[in-house]
Amino acid sequence: MKTAQMNISVPSIYADGYDKARRTDPGLAANYMKYTTVDDPVADAAVAALAPFDQARVHHLIQAGMDADAPAFREAPQPLQDFFDEIETPPAWFDPEATYAGCRAFHQYSDLFIPAFFIVTLQNAAALISKAFHMTGRVTTEHGLRRIRQNTRHFIEIMLPGSLSREGEGWKLSVRIRLVHAQVRRQIRALADEWDESVYGAPLSSAHMALASANFSATMLRQAMKLGAELDAEARAGFMQTWRYASWLIGSPEELLFEGDEEKTVELYRVANVCEPPPGEEAVVIANSLVNALPDIAGLDKATARRAMTIHVQRVSRALLGDELADQLRFPRRFTGGLLRWLRWKRRIHQAAQAQFPRLAQKWRGEHFSFLLDASVLDDLSYRLPDQLRADLAKPW
Repeated sequence: MKTAQMNISVPSIYADGYDKARRTDPGLAANYMKYTTVDDPVADAAVAALAPFDQARVHHLIQAGMDADAPAFREAPQPLQDFFDEIETPPAWFDPEATYAGCRAFHQYSDLFIPAFFIVTLQNAAALISKAFHMTGRVTTEHGLRRIRQNTRHFIEIMLPGSLSREGEGWKLSVRIRLVHAQVRRQIRALADEWDESVYGAPLSSAHMALASANFSATMLRQAMKLGAELDAEARAGFMQTWRYASWLIGSPEELLFEGDEEKTVELYRVANVCEPPPGEEAVVIANSLVNALPDIAGLDKATARRAMTIHVQRVSRALLGDELADQLRFPRRFTGGLLRWLRWKRRIHQAAQAQFPRLAQKWRGEHFSFLLDASVLDDLSYRLPDQLRADLAKPW
């Protein structure tokens, strides 16, 4: 449908939500909506140019670009060279030192940021982006654990000081995500009968990149603080700037990054959430698959321990998501009264104990970070791209 007032195309599934959203913030609602039909032309052209090559050759060419290996990269198709040329130089606004306070805060409260990261992943899954990811089967099949490890690895890497430098792993993993998204978008578009863009907008649209960016930055900060993280303005600003640059690399439209402003980014999530259709069956399947995968990530074998962890995650998720969204995702009804207060109290007691016993605190932080690294280990992370949309048909990548 067309909206004459803003002269933008609105995919039909968004029509009702957009009408509601523009009653409260018409400008931001229109800006979000216009990106629902926008893809990523530079990245899309790059992966299209790689289509004739087998996975080994694709890996070689992308790795050459990642490593700035000029002799090897001269063999790359011109669209792939254009893609790397576009992202080679950071925007003038990116100041690595401005991110360090956010990195320090993450490492101080990594035990809280990781569950916050999981919660915002659920919030992302509640949006229409879940339809595209559900089509891949990479969350709901045996490949789901690998995807969770990939996402955790990316989060940990970008929160390491210096990792977003041109040669850093955070930089490379962010760019890799963008190319994978472009490849999945190309494969979905090849199935014209399963994705009508007049209904759903572009697969993995720029709007959804912006929504995910808002969640991984401002929303995650708010969720971590609900769990007990005590973050000053410098730490919060540093965290926002880290995700601002990572989001720019992943392909989020700069207009919707708001210069890393936390309040404006929170407002984007609110408006986008109103614009989005209610969670569908794909969102329900993905959200519950994520919850059910956590005992495997934690390496729990005993049935009692696995069930206890699942119940705890369901309770915390409901407390942070709210009953309305938890019900839409069909999470079991569980009592959450006082849960967040108890978790914050528990964290304060733990913090006090750390101050009294610094060696014990150092050991605990080391053990906790080791667990995070274990949860993100991938022995064969490569720059291959999925050669098939469905995970059960694709070769390992």
